Amino acid sequence: MKPNGIVRRGAAAPLPMTAAVNPARPGTPSPPRMDVKFPTLGFLIESDMTGYDLKRRFRDTVGHFYPASDGSLYPALKKLAGDGMVRMRLEHRGRRARKVYSITPAGRAWFLARLEQPAAPVFVHDESMIKLYFGHHRPQTALAHLDQIRRQDVALAEYLAGFADQMAPTERSPFRRAVIEAGLRIVTFKSRMLADLLNRLRREVAAQSPAERRRKPLTIAAGAR
Repeated sequence: MKPNGIVRRGAAAPLPMTAAVNPARPGTPSPPRMDVKFPTLGFLIESDMTGYDLKRRFRDTVGHFYPASDGSLYPALKKLAGDGMVRMRLEHRGRRARKVYSITPAGRAWFLARLEQPAAPVFVHDESMIKLYFGHHRPQTALAHLDQIRRQDVALAEYLAGFADQMAPTERSPFRRAVIEAGLRIVTFKSRMLADLLNRLRREVAAQSPAERRRKPLTIAAGAR
């Protein structure tokens, strides 16, 4: 296969990327992907929480790897309650009442069973890389997008570094400290890598002639298949 993805005649077709494959056991299906119910139950094992408490816990701990929105968290709590994995009670504070969730034995058993299963392979859905792939249509816009992602990663690295410093004296779990350290290392590497790519692309774009900048990417006619 050529570098641009065009398959030569007689060459083997590229492998389809739609089917998930378990890298530990080739030929076997990958484990099911985690949904928001798993970390939600994990947090509820630690203590009873409201939906707002859970949102904050996601944000302050595993949010870099698995963010949770209102649109996913609250329907998941409703589903867990319907399945008997959590209980919901109302706590009244003056005229206001809040919903507090607690895990049930069934929820604990389900969580621990899923914890034993291998994790699914990493799948990255990164819009910035897709836009970068088509960046030749608007080179300066592509460079601006790349720089924006780099600056966001720098800011996130600073946040994670500060959070790691705050949790170090009190967090007893080495696994939780390792998660924050992994996030910090990944985002730090990514920000530096993007800076290198950005500098190289700026030089290459500046060196192009006006004709090269207007050149359209290669297209293949339908009859050429």
